[in-house]
Amino acid sequence: MRFRVTLALTATAIAGCTGQLGDRDSSQPGGDGDGGVTLPDGTESVSLLPARIRRLTNAEYAASARALTRTAADPSGSFTPDSRQDGYTVNDAQRVDPVLAKQLAASAEALAAEVKGKLAEFAPCADQGAQAESCATDFIKSFGGRAYRRPLDTPEIDALLTVYRVGAKGATYADGIELIARAVLQSAGFLYLTEIGDGSTGATLALTPHELASSLSYLITAGPPDDALLAAATTGALSTPEGRETEVRRLLQTSAARDRIVRVVREWLGIDRIAMTAKDSNVYGEFASVRPSMELETEAFVNEVLSNATGTVGELLGADWSVLDEPLKGFYGAPGVGRVSLSNRRGILNQGAFLAVHAHATETAPVLRGVTVLRRVTCVDIPSPTELNINVVPPVPDPSKTTRERFSIHSTDAECRSCHNSIDPFGFSFEQFDGMGKLRDKVDGHLVDNGHPVDSAVTVAMGADIDGAYADSNALAQALSTSKMVRSCFARQVFRASAGRSGKSAAESEDSFVRAWEAAPEAEQGKIVETLVSYVKSSLFSHRRPQ
Repeated sequence: MRFRVTLALTATAIAGCTGQLGDRDSSQPGGDGDGGVTLPDGTESVSLLPARIRRLTNAEYAASARALTRTAADPSGSFTPDSRQDGYTVNDAQRVDPVLAKQLAASAEALAAEVKGKLAEFAPCADQGAQAESCATDFIKSFGGRAYRRPLDTPEIDALLTVYRVGAKGATYADGIELIARAVLQSAGFLYLTEIGDGSTGATLALTPHELASSLSYLITAGPPDDALLAAATTGALSTPEGRETEVRRLLQTSAARDRIVRVVREWLGIDRIAMTAKDSNVYGEFASVRPSMELETEAFVNEVLSNATGTVGELLGADWSVLDEPLKGFYGAPGVGRVSLSNRRGILNQGAFLAVHAHATETAPVLRGVTVLRRVTCVDIPSPTELNINVVPPVPDPSKTTRERFSIHSTDAECRSCHNSIDPFGFSFEQFDGMGKLRDKVDGHLVDNGHPVDSAVTVAMGADIDGAYADSNALAQALSTSKMVRSCFARQVFRASAGRSGKSAAESEDSFVRAWEAAPEAEQGKIVETLVSYVKSSLFSHRRPQ
């Protein structure tokens, strides 16, 4: 017997699911029944992010569904891509539109069928006649509790028991269990994370213990809290910065945490798009064969920085080594595979993934590369031509000129000069590499573009600690790797990727975090792990302000 479950996942429907959207037990540790809390680190309530809910990203959904149903499939593989804020998939702008609602329903149906097929594992019942409802209640508490990442309350249990009765009526115990699973997997309690506290009123709201556990787990591992983290929530250990730090450092030892950091780095620089990047095969015939290796290089490099190097943003940007496979060894002209010295490709900005993503199908893109470094690595907010009401006409192809010579025209235009005086030095520094990230061909000892010698020398003059003359992007990468401005920018990027909000609406929160980060010892400031720990320990993580 087949059943159809239709859920209206609209803002109105979600708002009505108060039982699913928050742990409302103010008697638990961390509750604030007297109407507000005092922030221990002196954070002002105006700096807090607003109370909110956010939808799981596709990656978070997949990790949650796997943990819940133990499926070997990719539950979100066919979903529409996540929306992004400032380049990051974790954000509170994620919505469920009609297309995604259908995809969620199809995924829930497939996963529920797997649960039904493993009934003895998920919902054993010795007597599926007289004891059926008792067994179903036990399943609701265990499966539903893991799905909602907190204990279910009585109304929620009763509601899902009604679902069971609908599914089992005129059918079987297994059919009822399957319908429960389908309902849970499409519920707001599973699909959304809440940051709304226990319902208290006041200038600030403390997240509940289970909200803290979920927020911490998804921040560090992009998946649901494990048993140890839930136990810490139950004891109230997560209500203190020290308790949260203990759990963060434990979780950071897991492969899931390393995968999450790799994803953040990729989204930070936009290189998560490498798998979808295409080139004209007539111009860059090698690209399709080395693209998978470029994707692997990023993962292996970031993991090596975290595990066997300094673990700093400086190392990410200035390392004179990388981790290569056989195809990339040949492409780079490297001396070997594995961790190898690459003095002519310093850091992640000189690796194939960054160079290929920020280029065109047939040529390099100095503007794309320059703007990306300015915005993402130095946090200089360069406006787009659209914002300035400027109609950009790309330089016409000219085989008698290098790419740099063609694009230098921007700095001679009165409308474009002010921005391109900042953009071009960063973009032109990479011109020794072509549009797929390969070192350009040499003729008579010189790298050439259109048969003419390439000029990658630049001078940066922006009134910052990276000002200076540089021979190429390798020399510039070394300067970026030791820059205090860059370290501060990276802290901002970690906040944006972690908090799920950026721009003017989060400016107070971001500035507050950076001030707290600056108070840490300078030796700790550039460390990726320590920056994450600083955020989790802060009141910006554990508290919200009312809407």
